[in-house]
Amino acid sequence: MAALCGAVAVEAICGGLGLSAADFAAARDAFLSRRAASGDRDLGAAVAGVVEIKRDGAGVPHIYAGSTKDLFFGLGFAMAEDRLWQMDRLRRRALGRQAEILGPGFVASDIAHLTVGIDRIAEADAAAMDGPTREIVAVFAAGINRFIEAGKLPIEFEILDYAPEPFTVRDIVAIGRGIWWSLNGRIDRIAAAECARFLPDEALRTLYLTPEASENVVLPWLGADAAALRPTGTDDATGSNNWALAPRRTGTGYPILCGDPHQPFWVPSSWYEFALHGPEDDAAGAGHPGLPGMWWGSNGTIAWGITNNAASTRDLYREEVDPDDPERYRDGAGWRTFDARTVTIPVRGEAARALTIRATVRGPVVNALVPPLAEEPGPPLSLRWVGAEHLDDMRAAIAVSRAKDWQGFRAALRDWAVAVFNFVYADRGGNIGYQMAGRLPVRGRITYGYREANEAADRWLGYVPFEELPHTFNPARGYVASANQRIVPADYRQPIYGAYSQGHRGVRIDEQFARQPVMDRDDNIRFQNDVKSSRAERMCPHILRRIAASADPDVAIVRAALEGWDFRYDLASAAPTIFETFLAIWQRTVLSEHLPARLLDLASQQTGLAMSLLEDDGLGYFPAGTSAMASAAAKQAVARLRERLGDDPAAWRWERVHTAHWRHPLSNAATGGAFDIGPAPVDGGSHTVRNTGGELPPHGANAGTEYRLVVDFAAPDKFLAVQNIGNSGVPGSKHYKDQFTPWLKGEYHTIPLAREAVNAACTVTTRIAPAPDR
Repeated sequence: MAALCGAVAVEAICGGLGLSAADFAAARDAFLSRRAASGDRDLGAAVAGVVEIKRDGAGVPHIYAGSTKDLFFGLGFAMAEDRLWQMDRLRRRALGRQAEILGPGFVASDIAHLTVGIDRIAEADAAAMDGPTREIVAVFAAGINRFIEAGKLPIEFEILDYAPEPFTVRDIVAIGRGIWWSLNGRIDRIAAAECARFLPDEALRTLYLTPEASENVVLPWLGADAAALRPTGTDDATGSNNWALAPRRTGTGYPILCGDPHQPFWVPSSWYEFALHGPEDDAAGAGHPGLPGMWWGSNGTIAWGITNNAASTRDLYREEVDPDDPERYRDGAGWRTFDARTVTIPVRGEAARALTIRATVRGPVVNALVPPLAEEPGPPLSLRWVGAEHLDDMRAAIAVSRAKDWQGFRAALRDWAVAVFNFVYADRGGNIGYQMAGRLPVRGRITYGYREANEAADRWLGYVPFEELPHTFNPARGYVASANQRIVPADYRQPIYGAYSQGHRGVRIDEQFARQPVMDRDDNIRFQNDVKSSRAERMCPHILRRIAASADPDVAIVRAALEGWDFRYDLASAAPTIFETFLAIWQRTVLSEHLPARLLDLASQQTGLAMSLLEDDGLGYFPAGTSAMASAAAKQAVARLRERLGDDPAAWRWERVHTAHWRHPLSNAATGGAFDIGPAPVDGGSHTVRNTGGELPPHGANAGTEYRLVVDFAAPDKFLAVQNIGNSGVPGSKHYKDQFTPWLKGEYHTIPLAREAVNAACTVTTRIAPAPDR
């Protein structure tokens, strides 16, 4: 720990927060003093029986209790021991209180979450929660609070000189709703879709709104023509993978399930590993810090994993303001007064901000949260979001890990509303399945940009029934898989559209399973770490054709790099660096032709048009011609790489730009930061199965796989997993970053499910017994 807290690190953490080196030293000393005692321990709490928290060699807590309430109390305690400051920050993010401790850089986040109204949504939803679920969430919060009472707070509280408030059911709901907003809110994508209006014709607008490789869908047999071109919304440029292989495809007679969620890389990471063993629960896996449910895992009988399904659960409505009274808006044939409330945002080191939030019957006015498309102010934009309704997401998340078969699994998912997810499933009996789960609104028409508040066709008419959501069980092809791409063909019986990612990872997955019909556990591990890009394989021939006639020596450098490339994002290769740099420049070149400069960043993820121009000779777009503009982009890419990496193209290796360097929220980028992870080069990219980000300049590993899971039912009493950092979020803990190197190498640790194996793997045990005065 002392090595983390040298003189340079003091300035890294304290600069900008108004803290001196002496303040930091005092915080460090107090933290180290508290953590001096380690090993097995016993303590009392308001539990009915003994709770055991047995930690294995990766720091994963395996929690045992004789009652469900005690079990979730233990989970709250264990999670707080590892992630308390992160959980408090997630609570503050959701409730709009980050600037209070972290300063003015977080005011924008506070404004966003307060405007959406997560504080009020959480209050109402906590009150409406069903009794059994509320009881579990309440004891989970009580476990967190028992750890706070124990006094061994993470160092961040010392540095920032504050103590966490006790957690409530409202707080747990708020954390969950904050996560759902980050996964399915993304209203910038609606604004990006609205940018299509700057393009001169409908054909170009359709290509702009169609993600790359959009012909690849999760369930192609649920429609007549999976390749039919239809806008499906905006490209989110992020993603996750999951798949399950039927027994005939594994060579063992049992299914294999794999999952790896992709997120912007956080410190601490977005996921938390744990195991629950009680009268109703007997499973292990990973979930989100601050929430009592498993999103990936196995209970020895079934296994499951998720990817984000970006089906649209929200709309932005243009409101009509009364020309005679700006405090009123039209609602049908009459006028209503805007609701308004004013909240105060405390800001560390500065004066508090006052924020007035207006709302209509549809929802809050959110103009401050989306970039304006015109230079002059536009009409008020109101938000309607499923996440503002009552949800039973906590109940569903708890029920999923208790299911024992496909019917029970689907029954649990009937309660799932937001975020919309792709669930894959496998069980010990040899079955596999896929279920899209979520509360998906039905509107009177499909559109991708703003809707009209008083247009009947833009109203919500109801929701897609659960039985009408795409699903399959034991499909003939012998596998199910999703990678954030489109779910169904355009002619599916229900309107399924949103912010789907490019289909390239889906193409690669389908290609692999077609090429290798039988894949055992080790084959699946290798494929989960695959770094071949189907996007590069598809686009390089078109790039080379476009720049073939250029005699420019700089363009020749691009040709030479791409002609012999195997499309793998290996660290020693310069081709990924050149390819990604060219495409980033090409994307802005295409958009700049018609979009204002102020909107280029907003529209940067809409790559379908730019790639189609490279592929299709029949598209007229540039007066100078597509080939001339592509050659100019290639020349510009070489100039940019020379400036950054030197004159020798052989030295433009992927390892020099694609590094994993993840910064703790209290670190300072200029000095490296005391609690940072990395830097270290990492292979893969944004569109490889081994997803490590890097699509946008400067092409660092900024988002991707934070957790990998491999469940082989040939050995149902254990599975393999790895995180990108470590299970502890406490700087100085041996589990703070002990999984970083295995993650880089594509290695895993074993998660046992049987008690005997857990005991053998256990390195430390915490026992929580009824308090003497109970």
